[in-house]
Amino acid sequence: MQDEDVPAPPLRTPLWTFEADDDLRSDWARDGHRLFASTKYPPRLLAVDAAGGRPGWKVQVGKEYREGGPLAVADGTVYQVAEDGVVRAHRAEDGQESWSAGPVGTGTPRTPLVLGSTVCVHLMASTDDDGPFAPGVLCGLDADTGRERWTAPPSRIFMALPKQQLLLARTGELAGGQSDTRPVGALDPRTGTARWKASAFGGEDAVALAPDGGTVYLLDEQHRLCAYSTEAGERRWRADAMDGVITATKDGSTVYVCTYRGELAAYDAANGEQRWRRTVTKDVCRPVPVQHDGRVFLTSGEGLGHEGVGDLLGELFGMGGERGYVLALSADSGKKLWRTDRLQTCWSAPCAAGEDVIVAHGSAWWAYSARTGKPTWRVDTGDSYSGSFEVVSGVMYGIAAKAIQAVQL
Repeated sequence: MQDEDVPAPPLRTPLWTFEADDDLRSDWARDGHRLFASTKYPPRLLAVDAAGGRPGWKVQVGKEYREGGPLAVADGTVYQVAEDGVVRAHRAEDGQESWSAGPVGTGTPRTPLVLGSTVCVHLMASTDDDGPFAPGVLCGLDADTGRERWTAPPSRIFMALPKQQLLLARTGELAGGQSDTRPVGALDPRTGTARWKASAFGGEDAVALAPDGGTVYLLDEQHRLCAYSTEAGERRWRADAMDGVITATKDGSTVYVCTYRGELAAYDAANGEQRWRRTVTKDVCRPVPVQHDGRVFLTSGEGLGHEGVGDLLGELFGMGGERGYVLALSADSGKKLWRTDRLQTCWSAPCAAGEDVIVAHGSAWWAYSARTGKPTWRVDTGDSYSGSFEVVSGVMYGIAAKAIQAVQL
């Protein structure tokens, strides 16, 4: 009763591999010619040459795990928001600390957003069974000095509107209860005041930005998909939808709403007309579709895999193990074109590049032919969890437990 896995494709040799001394955090940042990453313990910031993988500077920012956190780079400065609420700025050239501020609050840090002369910081409200309640905070700091310009309650939405140089976040004072029903607003990053407001349901996965930055897509309280101008906040159209994750395609043509159970709907980005809606898989789905060359790609959620009674029995009696799939659909109709199932967890959303669609499977990154679903190449990371990756100018940069790799596509 043991399934056979998909035959492994040939290994592809990375352009370079950088080996870190300690475990790396999964987030990283990049400027024109450097990558910036951070280690978990002890917390360090480090720079790596993006062209050849040569190590650059390395600075220790603390002794405990909580003294590290997500980072961003802008205008020659690396900004890091630590788990303990301290915000630091380091020169990208040599790692020298420019300033340190806070702690600005308590909560779970998000990747900071740099808008003009302001660093926008968000610590999400959280509870820990082993610790006190963390109320969270949303604030803006002067990018040159770290001085606090404004502060507000935390928001389940935290997104940059780069075209308008505004911050999209929930506004107003928090009321009691579990749900946050405050309107979303486009905030001036220097003052925290809202230029315009709109009603919105859910968190950041229920928000998407058009590639040209001129339109933002939201779900309202009745789960209708709405398109708003980022300039003045006027609503351009509204369409019946469902409670799901919103994704806008890179070409600006389509907006998708997808649920974790595989129900997917496609809308015309110009007028909100629904093109099609259907259940595209019976499995748990990672609801982040990627459209490329007339096809839509989806992957499994948390590595749960094959359809069918046999797989249900496998789960019930411990014979199935973790699974992962990649699914290709027609962008015109949502019709299934191919599906490849594996006996390894699929950790990532799909990434379409050239003629391939790339995903993180267990301890490796796998590429499948976008046309046929046949595996074409793989890169092993040597770790049980292959981490995150991103494609920039034809090069895939990936980060695993203790290594950063670059792969030419």
